[in-house]
Amino acid sequence: MIAITSNENLLPKSDLEEHFSEIAPGEEWKVYDNVEAMLEDKERIDILLNSIRVKPELFKEFANLRWIFSYIAGVDSYPLDLFREREIILTNSSGVHSKNMAEQVIGAMIMISRNFITAGHNRRKKIFAPIPTDELFGRKLLILGPGAIGRELARKAKAFDMYVIGVRNRAVDEPIEHFDEVHRINALDELLPEADFVVSILPSTEKTINLFDKSKFSLMHRKAAFINVGRGTLVVEADLAEVLQNKQIRAAYLDVFQEEPLPADSPLWELDNLIITPHNAGTTPFYFDRAMGIFKENLRRFRAGEEMLNVISYEDKY
Repeated sequence: MIAITSNENLLPKSDLEEHFSEIAPGEEWKVYDNVEAMLEDKERIDILLNSIRVKPELFKEFANLRWIFSYIAGVDSYPLDLFREREIILTNSSGVHSKNMAEQVIGAMIMISRNFITAGHNRRKKIFAPIPTDELFGRKLLILGPGAIGRELARKAKAFDMYVIGVRNRAVDEPIEHFDEVHRINALDELLPEADFVVSILPSTEKTINLFDKSKFSLMHRKAAFINVGRGTLVVEADLAEVLQNKQIRAAYLDVFQEEPLPADSPLWELDNLIITPHNAGTTPFYFDRAMGIFKENLRRFRAGEEMLNVISYEDKY
């Protein structure tokens, strides 16, 4: 039986009731408002399509649970050690955000390169004067996390004739399309001084928390820009604020933060060379259709005993 947790802001019950029989033909399924309500059917549930935060201890109640599909890409809130012990497969919706998030990053890079930030400030002050601008042409783009989003970003960046470098945690021997170079993350310090744009799409893990602090920002050159659309835990925000205030790097764009909503007293709000968006790089009107496409294919594979898509590694925690 497939249990589905409804989230009116992300996965509305009306959409599920209208379309899910086509997505999972022949399957028994039920939509729940919360996990507690699922307990009455806990012995029958073997698949969970989840769109909400769940108290880790509640997963212990579902003895026959075999596969969880996370409707969002982030999985750091799940009890991964428990899932590994119980041999529960966890997959996510990785790839759903690739087009819209790549567009968001390209937009931010254009804003920074063509200096729309200063143009916006001047408009409010009614200043009509020349401003310095640049091009993306020939600039080095360093992408931390060449997964589905990173690969789409690299593809789009090549349309601007950028030089694209990837950094990843796992070893890779084969070349990745649209990347000029791909390195392990232990080469990051050597790559940062040459990058014009540094874009993080990294997940939140023990290795990435507070990865970008003052020491990392100090390796970037003064005309470089930093962009984070991955996880807010990656950045020491006080260090970034200081670096931007002192013009040690040109600009930054943040869509994710250590605390959300971003507190009103955060020094980040006061920075003229920082673009802020409210964690919306991942939103798209196509989310439901794309995510359900992944779920439908994985449901077929799960029932057939085949290798599934987007399986989370419990060792790497993403």
